[in-house]
Amino acid sequence: MLLDFLQAITGVFVVVYDGQHALKFTLGRAKHVVGPGVHWKWPIVQRFQLADTRHTTLDLEPQVIQLSDDLVYEVDAKVLYQIVDLHKAIIEIDDVVQGLQNRVVLAIQRIVSTQTRETIRDVDAMIQAIRGELAIVEAQWGVKILQLGFSNLSPSPATLEITQLDLLARERLQLYGHLSASGLPGDAAVALVTGAVVTTHPERDVPGLREGRRALAAEAARIAAEAEAGSAKKVDRSDLQEGEDGSEDDEEGASDGAGASRS
Repeated sequence: MLLDFLQAITGVFVVVYDGQHALKFTLGRAKHVVGPGVHWKWPIVQRFQLADTRHTTLDLEPQVIQLSDDLVYEVDAKVLYQIVDLHKAIIEIDDVVQGLQNRVVLAIQRIVSTQTRETIRDVDAMIQAIRGELAIVEAQWGVKILQLGFSNLSPSPATLEITQLDLLARERLQLYGHLSASGLPGDAAVALVTGAVVTTHPERDVPGLREGRRALAAEAARIAAEAEAGSAKKVDRSDLQEGEDGSEDDEEGASDGAGASRS
């Protein structure tokens, strides 16, 4: 902290810490690179530009890339790099971190977009192709890509559904071929593969059988109707019998009353 304070006040030296290097400029011209330590300078005439030269991880933004066979994949990648030539990293590009990030994103998009659903599984081949694309960047900007890898390489939800349907169709086709080769009739094989319920003897389902079933249903309906009508007649007869019994009781009561009055 004291060195930083003195550096800001005096302006006659610069402090370079471990993990850093600095490019020395004299009258606007880049001279040479200096390592960690205290370095004297002439104010106004000289200046130092510092940069971090440690191993640095670059976390790229997620990408959505369409493959050559129209499938869509979600891609996340990470890059581990190091500045090995500070002169190039400062002079050749204004912001080496942002520039490297953009070039890696473009290289990944260019390589992944040429893949298919079969070749997308070969991650090592894609990594080698991407590093080949970035070799010219390493030479121009004085950086070295130590490691590059995918943190996520997965199909989108719609693509995943399409892939699963394709695998299911292939499995069913293979099973159908196996069942057909074993001598099972085609309709039965289809029923087993798809889970459908079909008849394996369509010749038995003749029109006469259907007509017989319809006749039985009509006869059952007729018997039920007759039974209902018979029940209604029994109810009417019982009501009539109760009415006659009531009339006889009334007549007996009237005759008993007349005899009583005579006596």
